[in-house]
Amino acid sequence: MPKTTKPRPKNQREILDEALGETTADPASSGRPFDISNRGNDVSTKGDRVKDVSISLIDIDTSIIKYIENKIKPSVLQDGNRIQVPVMYGFPERWQTIQEKGYLREYSGRFIAPVIVLKRDSLEANRTLGTKIDANKPQNLHAFKSGYTKKNQYDNFTALGNRIPVDEFRLVVMPEYVTLKYSAVVFTNHLEQNNKIIEALQYAANTYWGEEGRFQFRANISSFTTSTEYSVGQDRTTRTNFDITLNGYIIPDTVNRDISHPKKFLSKAQLIFNLETDVTDVFAVGGGKKKGVKGQAVSFPTAGQTINVDVNIDPAITGYLNTNKTVQGIVVSSNTATFVGAFLQPPAGSGLPPTTKNSFNYFINGQYAPVSSVTSFDGTTLLFDTSILQFTLDGNDEILAIGKWQ
Repeated sequence: MPKTTKPRPKNQREILDEALGETTADPASSGRPFDISNRGNDVSTKGDRVKDVSISLIDIDTSIIKYIENKIKPSVLQDGNRIQVPVMYGFPERWQTIQEKGYLREYSGRFIAPVIVLKRDSLEANRTLGTKIDANKPQNLHAFKSGYTKKNQYDNFTALGNRIPVDEFRLVVMPEYVTLKYSAVVFTNHLEQNNKIIEALQYAANTYWGEEGRFQFRANISSFTTSTEYSVGQDRTTRTNFDITLNGYIIPDTVNRDISHPKKFLSKAQLIFNLETDVTDVFAVGGGKKKGVKGQAVSFPTAGQTINVDVNIDPAITGYLNTNKTVQGIVVSSNTATFVGAFLQPPAGSGLPPTTKNSFNYFINGQYAPVSSVTSFDGTTLLFDTSILQFTLDGNDEILAIGKWQ
């Protein structure tokens, strides 16, 4: 008999197994997964007002038209009035009409002049500026720091706790650099009008075209070709053809771009608490185990029974534990800072650890420097390992040490 069972769609687990294939490792083995991302780096972008950066071909086309309209502002004198020259994009039907008839008319049949019409002819990759390396997994990224975020609010708890704010960084993949070529034509009624438009375009050539505050691309115009056509019974037309070569870049809004890298990440934050000690000399303890009941738990407190415990703690010990002072150092070399007039707090009692470099927190220009980057610290001279810091100290740097100072 023929098989009549309906096919069952695959669940998400089966789809994931097929997509991963043999790239995953057995969790019980010591092998490291090859292509499994760290979920700790996944930061949600839900509710963000910042949109993903993408630059399309339409953005480049629009930037040229807007630049001519708003920056060059070509205009001509017609019957004693100054007329703003419109800029149109030559979609296929419009451009075919221009090629066949040599001019452009409205639906009513009226000759359109003055006007500038342009269209995109070709796109070519520009490898002289850079490359995104691999389109399936681009790792060449640009990081942009956001100034204010919801996680970086200032409040009283932040001020009292010496909290280092969380910085939010946006990651944008390196764009694809391209060279685009455009064909453009200028229609006017008179040669004098055409000359004014050519002069304005040539003056703006070899500069960056685009909208103010948005994308800008370098455009160049090599030459202009002008012709005047006049026939009996026809409109007089002055026509100028020219080409625009534009160096641009594109960042497409594609799936493989979005899944190849995180869109944003957050820096580490640190919260420093001062040690507080609360000592009392009386503790209330409940009654003992009842007869006949095995394993009866003791409840706290039980009325009628108290145990007085005298606790004697040396005030010097609590004072040492509660010490958390800040002293600023002076940079004397590329990896050394000194602290003048400051002295370490000696340990109070034999049960406490000695005061070493691990008894302090170090900050360089407000950024936390790990203890591993400190080679030695004796209370006067602080020596850093610049290979761990990945930078050298400068005379204007602010060095802070927070810990056991007198």
